[in-house]
Amino acid sequence: MADHAGHGDHGGHGDHGGHGTEMGVDMKMDTGMDTGMDMGGGGGGGHMAMDHASIGRNPDGSYYYTHGAFLGHIVPGMFFIIWGTWWLVALFDHFLTTAAFKHQFRTKSWYRVFFGPVWLRRIPLEPLIKVILPTFGILGELWLGHPSWRTLIAPDGKFVVDNINDWQHSTMYLAFVLSGVVDMIGHYSPHSTPEGTSLAFVSLAFLVQGVLLVFHLKGPAIEVMVHLILVLVIFATFISCVFEGFNRGQVLVGSLRPLLTLLQGVWWVQTAFIMFVSDPAYDPEYMGGTMMVPAVFVVHMMWLCVAGVVLLGVMSRVYSKRFGREIDVQSVESVSGNGVGVKNGEYRPVGGGLADLELSH
Repeated sequence: MADHAGHGDHGGHGDHGGHGTEMGVDMKMDTGMDTGMDMGGGGGGGHMAMDHASIGRNPDGSYYYTHGAFLGHIVPGMFFIIWGTWWLVALFDHFLTTAAFKHQFRTKSWYRVFFGPVWLRRIPLEPLIKVILPTFGILGELWLGHPSWRTLIAPDGKFVVDNINDWQHSTMYLAFVLSGVVDMIGHYSPHSTPEGTSLAFVSLAFLVQGVLLVFHLKGPAIEVMVHLILVLVIFATFISCVFEGFNRGQVLVGSLRPLLTLLQGVWWVQTAFIMFVSDPAYDPEYMGGTMMVPAVFVVHMMWLCVAGVVLLGVMSRVYSKRFGREIDVQSVESVSGNGVGVKNGEYRPVGGGLADLELSH
């Protein structure tokens, strides 16, 4: 890579007094650190200032970003969409099953597979996936597909600036790997960790993701806007995890985490289409696109909430027919358990059916 230290050596210029201010301004412009948030009145026709270092133009006038990639947003988006959907469906399965058989309901930090053969239900599939997939993400960032290992420290003792993003992403992946490892420890040695440890570590993973992303904001105003919304969703997910820890018996509280995870995934995908499809409506120099972004976000937020309610209603009808009884979802929180504890992975027939009564994680 280029030697950044050579350009930062002011010793060769001798006189700093006359050029210091001008040099500082030039360096800021050259490195593209200005986020371009100025929508000042100098521009007419709905256009705005932008960070030209982040945007390129094709001969036909269409734009493209000089950093990031379409797949780099689609892949994490699909991961969080699948994860959030799984959490929501599994949460409602657990809620409706406990309601049908009058057992106490408590949310879980992760859920077993509730269908298929018994051996599949017994293995901690979600924690395994949470360990394996981010590990491949780390390998992809630091090794796979690169001509060499992504070195963090250069021979001169300074950080290799071009590789810092890869290491930041790997740190985020590592937080989710750590969460998966804690899940598995709690599964195979349930008395070795305090209650709520697993939920605490998944909340930590979202906090790490949010902290890394909030200090990663850069580029023109619309790019900052879409990623700032993403930061807000991630921090809201962290807060929902903490809130859930104190309200494990409330299904509405428990549904915040999967719905916000789904919303994060949907917004990752939406961000890919806003930034990398070269839609004139979201041209970085057009202020209207930046103004429209929050409206697009709240529409996603509203339809996901409606979809969650519809899903619970449909599953409630299906489970009522499955168990041969009407399920009263409004009274389940006030129902006490019948006092018989069941360890993780154990099953027992209840009311003629096979109910999964594993303890909360």
